[in-house]
Amino acid sequence: MPLESLHRIILDPAYADYLAILKGARNGLVYGAKVRFPHALVMAILFGKGSWKNRIKGILRATKTHALNLAKFVTIYKTLLLLQRKANRGKARKADTFIAGLIGGYIVFGERTAINEQ
Repeated sequence: MPLESLHRIILDPAYADYLAILKGARNGLVYGAKVRFPHALVMAILFGKGSWKNRIKGILRATKTHALNLAKFVTIYKTLLLLQRKANRGKARKADTFIAGLIGGYIVFGERTAINEQ
């Protein structure tokens, strides 16, 4: 696909909602990594046990899990907002964000894990 076509799609308002979902997922990944990596690093230095190789694996695992969880949550949240708005003839309602957050949070963070509980 030529760059002109891609540029046209990116600037087309018809695709804005769908691109917002992709942008949100990317931002979730980036933010999750930015937040979790330093936290996991400090925790491994202060309280870590075992070899440094195992600690580094744990840091990377926690960072990846956290980043993917945030990306999944944002994707589900924004998709549900879009679906609710389309079901309501293009109008957002006050409860839409609550419903999308509740469902997205339950799906992504509903399982009790060390990553989700921190």
